[in-house]
Amino acid sequence: MGNWGSMSRRRALERLRDELSTLATFDRLHDLATTHDISETRAYEVRQMRRSQVIAEIEMLRASRRNRVMNHIRVSSGFILLCAAGYASLRYLFK
Repeated sequence: MGNWGSMSRRRALERLRDELSTLATFDRLHDLATTHDISETRAYEVRQMRRSQVIAEIEMLRASRRNRVMNHIRVSSGFILLCAAGYASLRYLFK
């Protein structure tokens, strides 16, 4: 399941990056235009709001991955510590 989550997160990140690229393309077209009507201005504002949402989603996905890695490190460290304590206890008992 870990690999499935990684692949779906990777696909989500790709989709979000593609969306950012599309937004940037429309923004460049907006910047190149010499005149702007009300609908173009509103579309630009909506794109800026969506850009903020996409960036927040990307950061949330990155934070999720970092948290999962840290949890894995904590569990692994706890297991190693438990094994070391068990080994030390057995060594002390059989001395």
